[in-house]
Amino acid sequence: MSSAPILEVENLQIEFRTGRDTVHAVNGVSFQVESGETAAILGESGSGKSVTASAIMRLLQSPPAFVAGGSIRFKGQDILSLPISQWRDYCGREIAMVFQDALTSLNPVFSVGWQIAELFKAHGIAKGRDADNRAIELLERVGIPDPASRAKDYTHQFSGGMRQRVMIAMAIALGPDLLIADEPTTALDVTVQAQIMELLESLRQDSNMAMILITHDLSVVADVADNVAVMYAGRVVERGPVADVLGRPAHAYTLALLDSVPQARGKGSKLRPIVGSPPDLARIPKGCAFNPRCRFASDLCRNETPPIVEVTPGRTAECHHAEQVFNDG
Repeated sequence: MSSAPILEVENLQIEFRTGRDTVHAVNGVSFQVESGETAAILGESGSGKSVTASAIMRLLQSPPAFVAGGSIRFKGQDILSLPISQWRDYCGREIAMVFQDALTSLNPVFSVGWQIAELFKAHGIAKGRDADNRAIELLERVGIPDPASRAKDYTHQFSGGMRQRVMIAMAIALGPDLLIADEPTTALDVTVQAQIMELLESLRQDSNMAMILITHDLSVVADVADNVAVMYAGRVVERGPVADVLGRPAHAYTLALLDSVPQARGKGSKLRPIVGSPPDLARIPKGCAFNPRCRFASDLCRNETPPIVEVTPGRTAECHHAEQVFNDG
């Protein structure tokens, strides 16, 4: 891995201003991604994972979305300050994204081969038959059977798993150094989920690209990620090497996520869900946002913003009781 991170997100703050309320979707998120690693962003729906990814790709529509603070640096370049025309040159070539809903992300009126070939044409890399042949090669690379024939087919002629493979082919077409995979296995059955994750990991290793995996699936994170950032209410509440964080959590939210996973505890055992619901991001509770749902919560948690505690070297938790959770949780 290189000495400098390929991506640095520092104190990122994103608001959605609706006129009536201001929704604080991302509240000071910071993390780094090294070249060649898989970094996971983990959390419940509504925690700010996809908004963070969309901000990195500059896909948020403004208004209503506004970057209220912080920075995003890709290969040392502050991408938020780049003119959008210059940023488009980065997209596809150096940084790309796999979206969670392939059906709505692909264009239904063009064949999938045409859509992949258009990437090469738009960036001036290839045209005509050469671009078409490259599209076919990519479909073969992501495991589409009979790629020359399937390249002529349209989105509705593919299953959910095959559509996701097409999306991955488009994302890796120009050989990006960083791939963002936003819930890439959503709505797929377990077998297809495993196939898609194996494909992504294989492609990452083949090209030594970095990958950000956005998910709420703990098992996927445990299988493929090197490092993990756990998000809650728009903040990274715990981060570090995945084996350490999932093996011995230091934040009560991470612990609660692990406890809520179904396990074979014997006949009659009950699930342990996280009580309550995530907070309204327009009205985030005072102190620690997780305090209404936390079994470790104290008056300190309800009144004061928690500090960022270095649990072990390279690992942090944003919690007043990080040491207690780490030792007793």
